[in-house]
Amino acid sequence: MKTLFLTSVLTFITIGLFAQTTLTQANNALLSGDSFTLKEIQSPDSGSAGASQIWDYSLIQYTGNTPVAALQDGPVPGIPVVGVYNLSMIENGYDYFMNLTPNQLEEMGYMNAEKNLTLVYSDPVITMKYPFAYGDQFTDHFIGVATYSATNTIDFFGDYRVAADAYGTLIMPDKIIDNTLRIKTVKTGLQINMCGTTEVYIVKYMWYAAGYRYPVLTISTVENKFSGGTTQVIQSAFTNTQQLTAKSALVGSRIQDQQIVNADVKVVLSPNPFSNILLYSYRLPAQTPVSIELYDMAGKHICWLVKNQPQTEGLHTGELDAATYGLTPGVYFMRFAFDKQVIIRKVVKM
Repeated sequence: MKTLFLTSVLTFITIGLFAQTTLTQANNALLSGDSFTLKEIQSPDSGSAGASQIWDYSLIQYTGNTPVAALQDGPVPGIPVVGVYNLSMIENGYDYFMNLTPNQLEEMGYMNAEKNLTLVYSDPVITMKYPFAYGDQFTDHFIGVATYSATNTIDFFGDYRVAADAYGTLIMPDKIIDNTLRIKTVKTGLQINMCGTTEVYIVKYMWYAAGYRYPVLTISTVENKFSGGTTQVIQSAFTNTQQLTAKSALVGSRIQDQQIVNADVKVVLSPNPFSNILLYSYRLPAQTPVSIELYDMAGKHICWLVKNQPQTEGLHTGELDAATYGLTPGVYFMRFAFDKQVIIRKVVKM
């Protein structure tokens, strides 16, 4: 029983439930039949809240783990009764049961067959209300019972807070996405069983953008404080950019990004920040057409350093001379296109 108790029964759905600067049921609700292969990354800092933020995740590191999530209509045969639900999702060994209406999404419960765990909310938790835009927020109370190993139970209750706490520009390794909306959720709860109590604190940040139904980036932290005095912290983060319903663009929607097929080319910039001359280099695995562009912070195209030039296999170098292009101190973006691979790097002129 002690081993089972050290795992919190309160969990969360990784992929999130919405997208765009204003989230709507039509554009952003879960769709039956959708499936996703997420890409796990090493957990970065979540950044600041507020308007006109810049979140630079251009150097995130992928772990190689690629969990899959899939949605289907409910009810699902053979599943214990968890209340009225019309949608279910399979993710990371869990089956989540939800009820979707035009105005909101409720989580009714979930189960994990491998862990012999079933959780049912007697007072379900509202995880999203539609429409939802920057500055919106709400809190919902939940109550439920979890059953594990057939006979052991855990009573739990708590609050679920949702806030659209920030918007701005999201910089990923292969693209810059403007007008992204960040949703912050905080799930606090108390679990009680015959072994003791567990205080649960789950914080999740999700970034949504036009053209994506689901979040393109999710960062979460789960903290379990056990009555015995120990604390367990679990951090995770995932990207989900392979879900475009419309092509994403650079800042200002001035150019369209291509998807990276194989990230074979690595770009090195030095020094960065720079004063007068910025040197760049990259090694091509084969002959490849290359384009290099410079943009300002607002997404305005400044110049082509290289335009659709076939380059041979091997090391290539170049420089950006600030005086040549009249660059003033500030933040700029260099866009490197190697055939179907796109890399975007932030550079700072001092």
